[in-house]
Amino acid sequence: PNSGKIRKIWGGLVPWDKAWRLGSDEATVLLTQKALKFGDTVIPAGAYTLYFVPSEKGASQLAFSSDLGKWGIPVDESADVARVAVQKEPLSEAVNQLTISVAKENGGGVIHIDWENTRFSVPFTVNK
Repeated sequence: PNSGKIRKIWGGLVPWDKAWRLGSDEATVLLTQKALKFGDTVIPAGAYTLYFVPSEKGASQLAFSSDLGKWGIPVDESADVARVAVQKEPLSEAVNQLTISVAKENGGGVIHIDWENTRFSVPFTVNK
């Protein structure tokens, strides 16, 4: 039964400022048929392994890797295609399970990564 207590994730289970898999076992894969633009960074159409570099004080980053079909750890940072900075904000209600979602927004979308008491998000547009 849930005692109402939530695990310490950020800075606990997931260390600050280190590459960390987005998932419990196998790496999370993003497949896009069109190029995606995150700020000034363009991710070409294709398949990518996603991983995350959370930071307590600096900018947390979502990373796109060309290293496919791997277990979630260890992360091979040399295969990075790009990293994009994400915004960090508190959640009003704690989340016990890592949740990755994509929402439509302003002709593009936003990727949300929710866990424990924090939401990380990054907006993107789809290149035509």
